[in-house]
This record gives sequence, structure tokens and C-alpha cells, in this order.
Amino acid sequence: MSTLPTRIEREAGRRLEAGEIVNITAARERALSRMLMLYISTGVAFMLLPGTFLGVWNLLTISSHRAGNSVSPAWIQAHGHAQIFGWIGSFILGIGFYSIPKLRRMGSFALAPVWCAWGLWTSGVALRWLGSVHPWHWRVLVPLSSVCELAAFLVFFRIV
Repeated sequence: MSTLPTRIEREAGRRLEAGEIVNITAARERALSRMLMLYISTGVAFMLLPGTFLGVWNLLTISSHRAGNSVSPAWIQAHGHAQIFGWIGSFILGIGFYSIPKLRRMGSFALAPVWCAWGLWTSGVALRWLGSVHPWHWRVLVPLSSVCELAAFLVFFRIV
């Protein structure tokens, strides 16, 4: 048996039994899996609700008027933003938080910033969609959504 401490033992600050290492690793993996499922579920929700719904609505409006300019450009932007940032961006962030630290063999990191990034990202995408679809205070909502999305990305960039 090796006398060198494992990474988990170094983080714990003491020697651990094999069963303790397995329990710590299993708990960490369950927490990361829950985080990944939240990001994926959020992405699917954005894909189905604002993304697909608005896309179908736009197509129905275009086909009923037989004119591409019959749909508000803001609605087309809201659809595109919900699709690209809503589900693709959420998938990328979730999979990145889950897999990149493992690929780079990084040490454990706190999960609180990951949850904060999820809240910022989800709020940013939802505010952008809301500000584009409903012109209610869009001059405040669109920049605020950009700040939220940028902050979430910076948390992601800092961790991975």
C-alpha cells in the first residue's frame, strides 16, 4: 500500500480508511450528477417552452400571412436566444462543470458557485426572453440579462 496520501486525504487533512474515501467520492459524484441533471433539465425546459413554442408560433404567423416580415424581429431574436443560450448554453455549462475538472484532474471545487452560476444563467436567459417577447421595460431587462449571463460564464471560466 502506498504511503503517499491521496488527493482526498490531502483535502481532508488526515489519513482515511478505504471505505471513507469511497463514501466521500460517491457523495461528491452524486452531488455533481444532481447538478448536471439540473442544467440539462433547465436546457430541455428552455428548448421546449420558449424556444420551440416561439419558433412554431413564428412559423405559423409567417405561413398565415405568407410574408417573412410579418413576425416581429424581437420575437425571432427571442426564439434564437432561447434556443442557443437556453438549451445549448445550459447543456455546455452543465457538461463542462461536470467533465472538464475530471479531464484536467483538478481538485475538488465548491459547488456553491456552480449553483450560483445556474441561477445567474437561468435568470439571464429568462429575462432576455421576457424582455424580447414583451416590450415591457426591455431597456432594463435586456442589459440585465446580459450581465447575468456574463457573470455566470465568468464563474464557469474561473472554475474550469
